[in-house]
Amino acid sequence: MSFVVGTAGHIDHGKSTLITALTGIDPDRLAEEKRRGMTIDLGFAHLTLPSGREIGIVDVPSTSSTSSTCGVALSC
Repeated sequence: MSFVVGTAGHIDHGKSTLITALTGIDPDRLAEEKRRGMTIDLGFAHLTLPSGREIGIVDVPSTSSTSSTCGVALSC
C-alpha cells in the first residue's frame, strides 16, 4: 500500500523546509521560488520509511493567488 501526504497551510510556516528536512529533497524547484523564498507551484518529494514503505509528498502552495492549484491538489 502506498501513501501520499500533502502539506497545506499559510505561507511562510515552514512546509517546504519540513519536507526538505524529512526527505533531503527541496520541493521548491523553480528559479522564481528560490528567488522569492516561497512555493509557487506544486512541489514533490518522496520518502522511504525504515519498514520499506514508500511515501509520496506533495507540497501545496497556499497563497490566495494559487488557491486554484491548491484545490486541484486536494481533489486528487
